[in-house]
Amino acid sequence: MDKDLLKQLTLWHNKNQYEKIIIKIKEIPEAERDYDLVCHLGRALNNQDNYNEAIKCFLSVQEQGELDPLWHFRIGYAYYYLKQYKEASIAFKQSFALDPEDSQASMFLEMSLNRAGIMNVEQDETWLEVVEKIEPFRLVAHDSGSISFIINVGKYKHEIFQTRAEDGFEGNGYDWGSLAAVFLEEKMPHLVDIIRFDPEADMFAAYTDNKEAIFSFAITFKEACEDDSLIRDLFSRAVLD
Repeated sequence: MDKDLLKQLTLWHNKNQYEKIIIKIKEIPEAERDYDLVCHLGRALNNQDNYNEAIKCFLSVQEQGELDPLWHFRIGYAYYYLKQYKEASIAFKQSFALDPEDSQASMFLEMSLNRAGIMNVEQDETWLEVVEKIEPFRLVAHDSGSISFIINVGKYKHEIFQTRAEDGFEGNGYDWGSLAAVFLEEKMPHLVDIIRFDPEADMFAAYTDNKEAIFSFAITFKEACEDDSLIRDLFSRAVLD
């Protein structure tokens, strides 16, 4: 690809001007579009929610994309938002296999596998409704029958933990566990013996084999996190682990 064209496409992408990318690339005859141009076009189509055309675009260079984790991620992205979760799972699995450091591929693989199982086996619409309400938290179903409510810590509500940085809070998974414990004791005491916590340094996790309990906890805790005055008040009583 021409370096000046690549620079321009990258600039438009960074400015979310996806339509300009699509128009510019489509001005180039298909026979003259190389692999990189086709992938740029597919990505722009994804960002314009034109997933069906994006898939056609990516499939036209499928052979060249076999060993490219980004090719698999981007076609998986299109499948995911078309709710074709089985196809998305296959794509994200390959993307993650080619690039095990890609946390986005790992996250989308997990979500695709969960949704594929729910839609094809249990037909549990409630699960999907909860998933939509609790982002960036996620639900993970385990073979044992338990369900985890998790978040990879770092950005979400980090400012809350900074208010008590002098006390040693950093916003890690254990700090989230301390906050969640106060929330559970004060706002949902009937679930204290049902919801368990299993945090790690970079992840907060709560779990139980009671689906209704984890759904209720997940939704209510997320709502609390979005209420700045409430979550700050709860956190003021959190005890450093």
